[in-house]
Amino acid sequence: MGDVAKDLTAGTVGGAAQLIVGHPFDTIKVKLQSQPAPLPGQAPKYAGAVDAVKQTLSAEGPRGLYKGMGAPLATVAAFNAVLFTVRGQMEGLLRSQPGAPLTVNQQVVAGAGAGVAVSFLACPTELIKCRSVPSLLTLTTFPDLFT
Repeated sequence: MGDVAKDLTAGTVGGAAQLIVGHPFDTIKVKLQSQPAPLPGQAPKYAGAVDAVKQTLSAEGPRGLYKGMGAPLATVAAFNAVLFTVRGQMEGLLRSQPGAPLTVNQQVVAGAGAGVAVSFLACPTELIKCRSVPSLLTLTTFPDLFT
């Protein structure tokens, strides 16, 4: 397998793994942030993160922790695939000889180049996500964006 294919594969798998591990935390965070304010004298819907996890698991099962993971899975995998691939290509361009280690400055340049490249993908998707979050809470527009 070529270097580009390895970088694409590693980035995609790494991005998917990152999301599989991290998405339940984001789900609980959103549930806690979007819970309605309790009336005076009443307890909030969730007493804390552990309570939110318990209630989610009892009401929806384990799948409830992964609700809405479709679009983030595609974007995080794509981000990491671009990041790994561009970084690998930048390392090849900056390396003085094949197999030679990069200097700290070359590492910085390779990382910055990869960051610039991924920003062209990340900025539009983050803009869509940020504009759709309020509507996702009310489900009036973009109802299928993150499902």
